[in-house]
Amino acid sequence: MVSIRPFEDGDNAAMLDIEKLCPQGNEKYAMGMDKSPDAVARYKVYDNWGVLAAEEEGRVAGWIGWTVKHHPVKGRRYVYLTEVNVHPEFQRKGIATKLVMDVEKNAQKIGSDYVYCYIWEVNDASKALFGKLGYSNLGDFKSCGTPVYKKVRIAQKFNIERISKKDIGDVINLINNYYKGRTHFMPYTPESFKSYVNGIPAYGLENFWVVKDEGKIVACAGLWDSSVLGDIYFTKVPFTWKVMGGILGFLSIFTKMPKMPAEGEYIKTYYITDHAFDHKSPDAMLNLIAYFNNILLDAKRDFFGTGLDPSDPLPEVIKKLSPQIETFNVFAKALEGDLPDFSPLYIDVRDLIL
Repeated sequence: MVSIRPFEDGDNAAMLDIEKLCPQGNEKYAMGMDKSPDAVARYKVYDNWGVLAAEEEGRVAGWIGWTVKHHPVKGRRYVYLTEVNVHPEFQRKGIATKLVMDVEKNAQKIGSDYVYCYIWEVNDASKALFGKLGYSNLGDFKSCGTPVYKKVRIAQKFNIERISKKDIGDVINLINNYYKGRTHFMPYTPESFKSYVNGIPAYGLENFWVVKDEGKIVACAGLWDSSVLGDIYFTKVPFTWKVMGGILGFLSIFTKMPKMPAEGEYIKTYYITDHAFDHKSPDAMLNLIAYFNNILLDAKRDFFGTGLDPSDPLPEVIKKLSPQIETFNVFAKALEGDLPDFSPLYIDVRDLIL
């Protein structure tokens, strides 16, 4: 008999073990995330979150996590369902369905209008589960992973520096204008911006930069070391990756080449956060990305990434750096009223710990 109960600290080890057995993807292409030593650390970046565990005969059989978000301007409350995992021994018993339905009940009790989640495009099992439960595939966003393997030249025209207190007002205006009208974006105030940035481990204002052109801020972004919450690794990679990895490995004997992730290899990822730029100054944004590349090269990191709505102009800017593009589908289910339009969409970097 399966029982659903709130997460307890004693569940941590079992949850970490289960996650290792439940990579996202399919039999040809799959990835996992090692969140040790704390399976729920990723939730602590949110103000309002919950985790439920499924237990059978004294064993943790699976779990589900979510966070409650609120848009005070539009007056809507909604739930982001972060993950659901079930131990292989307990799969095909309806446990995942029961966990999702329990989250929906919790969401309805607190007056949430809808539940949404992100599913990697190749994760066929999750797409089938949520489709069966009445969730609609409402669009997608792109995850751009950019390899770090050589220095990139920075144009002398621009002045790149860490944000200062006097910059915050102009930065907020730039960000708010850049994301205006996107679903789930709540315009920043000086207080909410500082609270958000400083509330994420290994982020903070000390890791936020601005680009100035003749004294005017024309681009900005933060750089977040998300590996403090979990390390990504691939459990299965396509055959073409293996072939390309061999070719690039050989060529790296003669020149600097990007690295292809191998199966089981941990990838310590940085994310570009809260990027924004004046549409007349794409070169300023490109130079900031190049600046980040050089920082991470010195730190001996292999990749940095960002989550982007298809309408975002950044992919056109960074295509010169040959990013690897992955697609994530946006699934959502209305609990009260109609669903919002999920395009264009603001991607909260905290939600990318998948």
